[in-house]
Amino acid sequence: MEKALYFMPDISGFTKFVNNTEIEHGIHIIAELLELLIDSDTINLQLVEIEGDALFMFTSKIPNYEQLLEQTTVMLENFHKHTKSYESKRICNCGSCRTTTNLELKFLVHYGDLAFIKVKNFTKPYGQDVIKIHRLLKNQVPVNEYLLLSNNAYDFYKTQVDETWIKTSENNNLGQLDYFYKNLENIQRNVQIPDENGNIENIENALPTITLEKILDDNAQNIFTVISELKYRHLWDKEVKKIEFDENKVNRIGTQHNCVLNIGNLNFETIANDTSDDLIYGESTKDMMFTKNFSYFIKLHKIAENKTKVEVNLFLELNTIGTFMQSNIVKMIKKMWNNKLDQLALVLKNKKQFQNI
Repeated sequence: MEKALYFMPDISGFTKFVNNTEIEHGIHIIAELLELLIDSDTINLQLVEIEGDALFMFTSKIPNYEQLLEQTTVMLENFHKHTKSYESKRICNCGSCRTTTNLELKFLVHYGDLAFIKVKNFTKPYGQDVIKIHRLLKNQVPVNEYLLLSNNAYDFYKTQVDETWIKTSENNNLGQLDYFYKNLENIQRNVQIPDENGNIENIENALPTITLEKILDDNAQNIFTVISELKYRHLWDKEVKKIEFDENKVNRIGTQHNCVLNIGNLNFETIANDTSDDLIYGESTKDMMFTKNFSYFIKLHKIAENKTKVEVNLFLELNTIGTFMQSNIVKMIKKMWNNKLDQLALVLKNKKQFQNI
């Protein structure tokens, strides 16, 4: 019978979610990481199933020991580069986004027979060896990130392994479970990411062209969710006909979305201003007519539990034609943003249209 190496990367470490926003963002973050792991394949792995926060994979082209270690190293490095990069770019403070850097990754490997079962149009590995690797998910390895080899896998590689492997035996209701594991926690500690925020235009020290303020009867976090979740944009920004964005990713610094207007389009990029303790959301575009650049920051200052001062700072860098029309442009934009704030207040009064607040 043909042999296979069964391979399972398994993500763990999320805190318990307490509301729907955190669940939704958690799903998006895990999906991004699982996609990243699939794209980090170096040993011709085939995906069988996505099992919660884990991938069940196999290959019949059995890698040697060095190739197996390289595979786990590449996945771990890419995994932690992504989580650390996400931490530096996130704008959301929900439990899922806030604890992304706490996520950990472990690997389970088993060597055994390759048999298949076919049900209608679905064919996948089946049998005792599939059961064995899934049993390894329930183990008592005392470290958080590791490579675990079943007895069979260790026997296959025993002439190549080094002295860093630790043998463990456990007993559970299915009998004795023997395996070997190698600590991989040092890989995360060595992962470095470049400063990716250096290209974001810094306007925080500039004076805004327009400043608007409004008191809203809701808490700052709810308001922040409404203005930063792109799927809600059309509810309070009536200038926008449609928002085009990647619905499978969480909005963060550098995220781009396209606002389809009655006439034309505006491509915005999410930007940051981290100089305040208040919740702040910002965007920038170079597509607005008569401007070289248009940026805004919405600052939310808590007055009371359900009362928030909303301060909107608008920055206009006009082009040559725009400077001749500055007065009219400023008047038009001020009117538009006052309308947005009024509409935002109406939207917040009717939370039934939201699933996440």
